[in-house]
Amino acid sequence: MSLVPTPTQSGVLTALRAFLVSILPTGVEVIQAQDNRVPEPKGDDFVTMTPLILGRLSTNVHTYDVAGGTQSILQPTRVAIQLDVHGPNSADNAQTISTLFRDDYAARFFAASGANVAPFFADDPKQMPFTNEQQQVESRWVVDAVMQANQAIVGIPQQFADHLDVSVFDVQATYPL
Repeated sequence: MSLVPTPTQSGVLTALRAFLVSILPTGVEVIQAQDNRVPEPKGDDFVTMTPLILGRLSTNVHTYDVAGGTQSILQPTRVAIQLDVHGPNSADNAQTISTLFRDDYAARFFAASGANVAPFFADDPKQMPFTNEQQQVESRWVVDAVMQANQAIVGIPQQFADHLDVSVFDVQATYPL
């Protein structure tokens, strides 16, 4: 049996990527960071996404499927993702991300996506120089985007009683002081 949370990390990144692609200028590439042997995108402006933190937000929520003999466990999770915004337009792109991620616009976008992800907040953009593979300094701005992902693990086997035998007895008579 393989139990995987839904949405997965890939699903969360896909939802975030869809949001970023929808608000950034045409041609700005958005990719997941930390992929080995993958060069920088060819375009001048691009964004990389690096997952930073998965943190529990509240107590788990259990739901049961008696007919199927399973349970599901949902854990609201805080997901922080670092967005590295590269290129000559990186300051403007970072400001666009920060502004719209903090707005109702993002909440409506993610709700319409059906990804079970919602934006919390985004940090102010920070200038962080970047040295590329030719040892040249490039412009890079960093924005941390923080979201809530309601991750559920579905289909966990669970035993249920199909009948109960209940007996009533006088506790004081059975267990006198």
